[in-house]
Amino acid sequence: MIIKRIATVLMLLLPATLLAQTISIKEKGIVLGMITDAKGNVIDGATVKIFLLNESKAIQTTFSDKSGNFQFNNLPLNFCKITIQVLNASQKIIDSIALNKDRQEIDLGQITVSQQANNLSEVIVYSARPLVENKDDKIVFNMSESPLSNGSSTAEMMKNMPLMSVDPDGTIKLAGKVPLILMDEKPVNANGQQLQDLLESLPANVVEKVEIMQNPPPEYATYDGGVINIVTKKGKIGTYKKISGSYGTKGEESLNGSYSYKNAKLGITGYAGYTISNTIGNSYTKRKNYYTNSVNYFYTNSGSETNNRRPSMRIQTDYDFSKRSMLSVVYQGGLSFFHTKSNTLYQNLDSNLNTYKASTRKNEYDGNGYWQGFSASYTWKGINPVEKLQMVFSFNASKNDNERDFYQQFLLNNFIPSGNDSTQNQYFDNFSRTLYFKGDYNRPLNDTASLILTTGITYTQNRYHNILNTSYLNKTDSSFIVNNLLSNDFYFTQSIFTARAGLIVLLPLNFKIIGGVQAENTTTDFEFIKGIAHNAGNCYWTLLPNISLRKQFSKKMNAGLYFRQTIRRPGIVELNPSIDYSDPYNIRFGNPLIQPAITNNYDANISYNLPKFNIGLSAGYSKIKDVFNSIRTLTDSGKTITTYQNISDQEEFHASVWSGITVKKLRLNISGGWNYNKYSDREKQLYKFVDGGGFYSGCNISFTPDNLTNLEANTRYSNYASPQGSARSNISMSLGVQRKFLNKQLIVAFNAIDPFGLLHYHGYTYAPNFIIESYSSVNSQNFRLTVSYQISKIKLRSNLNDKDKKQALEKLSNKAT
Repeated sequence: MIIKRIATVLMLLLPATLLAQTISIKEKGIVLGMITDAKGNVIDGATVKIFLLNESKAIQTTFSDKSGNFQFNNLPLNFCKITIQVLNASQKIIDSIALNKDRQEIDLGQITVSQQANNLSEVIVYSARPLVENKDDKIVFNMSESPLSNGSSTAEMMKNMPLMSVDPDGTIKLAGKVPLILMDEKPVNANGQQLQDLLESLPANVVEKVEIMQNPPPEYATYDGGVINIVTKKGKIGTYKKISGSYGTKGEESLNGSYSYKNAKLGITGYAGYTISNTIGNSYTKRKNYYTNSVNYFYTNSGSETNNRRPSMRIQTDYDFSKRSMLSVVYQGGLSFFHTKSNTLYQNLDSNLNTYKASTRKNEYDGNGYWQGFSASYTWKGINPVEKLQMVFSFNASKNDNERDFYQQFLLNNFIPSGNDSTQNQYFDNFSRTLYFKGDYNRPLNDTASLILTTGITYTQNRYHNILNTSYLNKTDSSFIVNNLLSNDFYFTQSIFTARAGLIVLLPLNFKIIGGVQAENTTTDFEFIKGIAHNAGNCYWTLLPNISLRKQFSKKMNAGLYFRQTIRRPGIVELNPSIDYSDPYNIRFGNPLIQPAITNNYDANISYNLPKFNIGLSAGYSKIKDVFNSIRTLTDSGKTITTYQNISDQEEFHASVWSGITVKKLRLNISGGWNYNKYSDREKQLYKFVDGGGFYSGCNISFTPDNLTNLEANTRYSNYASPQGSARSNISMSLGVQRKFLNKQLIVAFNAIDPFGLLHYHGYTYAPNFIIESYSSVNSQNFRLTVSYQISKIKLRSNLNDKDKKQALEKLSNKAT
């Protein structure tokens, strides 16, 4: 307890300490980089000069070291340019490097110099990378630029990105819809729990950037919720090692290490980590039941606590056979251990709100499992870089065991035990396996590459084996007896095959048309070994067209019109007919007869980009056929049943905006969106559906007082609508400050998540014969301290003394002879 109090005091004092240290920083600039040839080999002894813009005399001269690195220190804050000269090669010029109070350090990264001599100099205009960019029809969140990334998980960081929101059950959504998640341009192919474990265990500091695509490229155009591509760090040439640890006041801890090695052809990156998290939640529901001649109420009040431990690792190997042929192999996996306990009070009340029956229920879950995935991708590029072949294969497997104990004690109306109780046990043993193959091929059909053929096929097979054994305690002999009505053992298989073809047409006046069609075959099959449900299956073909028209008005402004037909398939959660008994007063089960929902999407967007300002607007209309959603109904016994149904056709209107502005050292990014759903008259009368809309918004502020300190703040707000009701969240906030020490090898970060309160949701559900008010809160308030250390640091030379200069010049002379 004393250690925790000391850590808390240190975390509260840290931001002031870090900010105080920025006062003494002199306003001088730093420029650094790494020089390689076209094959990726580092260049030793290249002559590097830096000039003030429009000046002919260099203010500093240096040479690249044996690792290809160079660095200039103590530079004036001004516009600069760099020249790089390699023996027997053309000169390379990097122009318009802006050193200023907003950005005092610029890392040019890997600079490729052609060693084929000619009389022309290659000129590159440098552009600094902000936290959020809007380019190439996508929003790019440069996670490596965020001080909040140290100590955070990727899942936590994604919640703060533009157009992102989180619904009450924790699902991450893009513009109000569930997106397809890619990692390094390859689908993750994980189910809900696997995806959550992966994103929660993946440290944010191993991610380079996240690309957000509302209107994805042709190979993913049929996905209903857009695409998010997580790009991991690949490392620079050389060897780098880093270790990071964090502690949070709400009971979370993490420790992870990362490693990267890269040479001209081979690159290896990896990480291993261990995280501990603790979540405490509280909730209540108030249900009013309407019967023919009476009204009564049913209240619940519960609290829960969940502890999670997640060790994980990931290793990626990239090998370039040539500049046109590349292979990438990835393994990632992890373990999950959790313990959950909850206590719930149930009350039945009459029309005068007097309790006439009550009970308490104690639930305790113990679970563990593993998930692992292997993927390999091969990329080949033609002489014309537009020609490209990519093949991806992946295999994922997971296993989860979950033992649930339920003890329910029945009470009289004065809450005194009645003497009756019930003890039950459920044991879940779930296996899953996913096979995935994707092949894409693009080929120019003419010499100017203004007409491009794009084709591809995919095959996905998801197979689940679920075992549930339910038993109850026989008090006469204290033995547990199997309840076959609530037990099952089944296999579920879903296979999806797709084939697509399309054209990309580049037209005069910077117009571009992209069109295509995708054919899909989906097969689902339930095979029950034990249980009361019957075997079920389904098979259907769909043909999904898409077309877009894009116009580049200038380098600053572009716009697009889009039509795409997308499919939302029901998964095991919606299809599984097994009964979930975790809440005895709300019975849940799936519906194996659900049909997929087909959506016609019509969208338009426009964006305007300047170095210190950008804005994007989008609007659209969707017509959805055979929408499926969860439906909750009341039975005569007073219990409710929740299942899934194809409810009706649905219309959806949506709009979103995102913008960023830089004022000196301050960068502000804001985003927001609105969705409105309209249902048919039949569903409004039959189920009491209500037309309604949802709103989400986010604001990000980043501040860089000097090249060693970063500060960031995020807020978000969301409001959700469903056919039978709505849920509204409060404002969620995160604050972060990061400071670098010891020549940037030591990084200390302090994060405050929801410092002013808890995250809570408040909502209502309406049905023909009941109304439910619900509330839930989570202990999201957390103060986190993170320390990272770069174990290996390549030493850079700059401003060489006379002896070093003489040696470097002699080396150049020897090469010349």
